[in-house]
Amino acid sequence: MKDIESITVTEKIVASENLMHKKQILRKYTEGIFKIDKTFFNLMDDIIVNEDQKGEIVEAMKEETKKLTTYNRNLLEHIDKRMNKIVQRLDEQVDEIKSQRMTITYENTPSA
Repeated sequence: MKDIESITVTEKIVASENLMHKKQILRKYTEGIFKIDKTFFNLMDDIIVNEDQKGEIVEAMKEETKKLTTYNRNLLEHIDKRMNKIVQRLDEQVDEIKSQRMTITYENTPSA
């Protein structure tokens, strides 16, 4: 008498690989944006402050420049934090794909 049995297992079919190094590639771009912003705002500051410009328009430009500097820095920090979470989630998703559920069906023949 033959018994047919099956077992279902989850098996990793490809080795895990850590993708967290990818965030360094992305961070390079945010650092580039930060450097460009800093250069721009330093140039604005040099033109407005170092030239001893006076008046309401100049004061308003100084204030807006400060606001934009703060906003951009906060935005870049937020992007870096989100980037960490996104890359971590990508790493987890890729790792999940590397596992496969398999059902193995076999005949169990009793010994005599």
